[in-house]
Amino acid sequence: MLSSFYIFSSRGDVLLKEKYRDDIAEEYVKSIISSVLNCKTGMNPPCIKSNDIYGFSIKREKITYLAISKREIPSLAVIQFLDSFYSLLRNFCGGATEDHITKNLLLVYELVTECVDNGFMKTTSTEQVRHTVYADPVFTKINPKYEVRKPGPFGMEKVLVPNSAAERPLVKSRSQQIIKTAEVFVDVIEKLTAHFDKEGQIQRFHLHGSIQLKSFIAHSHQLLVSLEDNHKQEALKGLYFDQHEFDSCVDSKNFEKNRSLIVRPSQGEIKAMTYSLENPVLLPFRLTANIQESDQNRDCDLTFKLNCNLPTGVEALNIVLHIPVSSFTRNIMQQFSKFQNSAEFLRKERKILWKLKKLPGQEEVIAKFKLIEALQVPANHLEMGPVSLEFEASNTTCSGLGIRNLKAEDPSGKPIPIQKWVRYVTIAESYVFCI
Repeated sequence: MLSSFYIFSSRGDVLLKEKYRDDIAEEYVKSIISSVLNCKTGMNPPCIKSNDIYGFSIKREKITYLAISKREIPSLAVIQFLDSFYSLLRNFCGGATEDHITKNLLLVYELVTECVDNGFMKTTSTEQVRHTVYADPVFTKINPKYEVRKPGPFGMEKVLVPNSAAERPLVKSRSQQIIKTAEVFVDVIEKLTAHFDKEGQIQRFHLHGSIQLKSFIAHSHQLLVSLEDNHKQEALKGLYFDQHEFDSCVDSKNFEKNRSLIVRPSQGEIKAMTYSLENPVLLPFRLTANIQESDQNRDCDLTFKLNCNLPTGVEALNIVLHIPVSSFTRNIMQQFSKFQNSAEFLRKERKILWKLKKLPGQEEVIAKFKLIEALQVPANHLEMGPVSLEFEASNTTCSGLGIRNLKAEDPSGKPIPIQKWVRYVTIAESYVFCI
């Protein structure tokens, strides 16, 4: 039983507030809100208890969803409700960013009213809620285009599609609830955790991936999804996963035999499959570092060589390296072997931010930094590193997983034409090098 429900922007502004009970003093509510909003990024626990008051929160797309209760409720139930409500917003509004929420505030209030009845959490099913919602979604501005792959006469071809194509509202008003466009969007998203020692040997590796489907076809139809191994390594006989799970709407009886899935998707976005690997198949980046002292002063020279091991024709984008340096470092001098590189010295945080707009596969870049007066005492060497790397790579997966084919059938088994879009995204969750 909830006492209140909030949606906050990235700045902490209240986008939506619903109060169901006056059983909590206002100062206690403010204390919970302050604890949730002032937590550092990534450090926010899903449940906070203060003065016997419980606050449950999640953060999605820089938006914070907070439910407050005086009663002890299983955390998993409330967090799952908040996450399902976030997915519901995406289905009805086309997205769940601050822009989507503010422009569709009336629609969001309708959804909250249907999902929470006098503080009691109810269904967040798109199919059940859509028949009681009347507000029309308001479209947001068109975002830049992204690259996807679609089947063509010469195999999977690259096509530029606006982001808004996959993010348009799935559910419209009561008078427009028939889905007219048979389209299916597939996102294969992989997040990497890789830690390397000073010799460049990998000490820890974990890959977490998911196949996300967003279908605009009738609920009674089914999708046939076939997977393939894009790396085609002799040592890798078909796709192997240490762990994998399927959504309840997936029939996986043929998965072990021919790596195919039968999906009967509910309208909306689903994670048809999640999987993990503990042994590296493809490591997108290698970093080598050299630290050299100066004989004439207390300066220090840092030289980095960053190798991109992605396939030719694939680019890594938005690359950022966080390089901790000595606390005595006064300033830096920099030199790069390629253009579109920049570095910023953050003295208070004692680190260098090295940024690259992009780095094509099978290429390398060298960066040289001179740290002014960095080595005052021998122990300053211990303050160097480790270096953490952020990046995003599209149209490739490190596991080798790819979508070989995507078909749709009606209830009688007859194939139906659909427009299919496939996007691959690989991002770094924790990519760290010791130097």
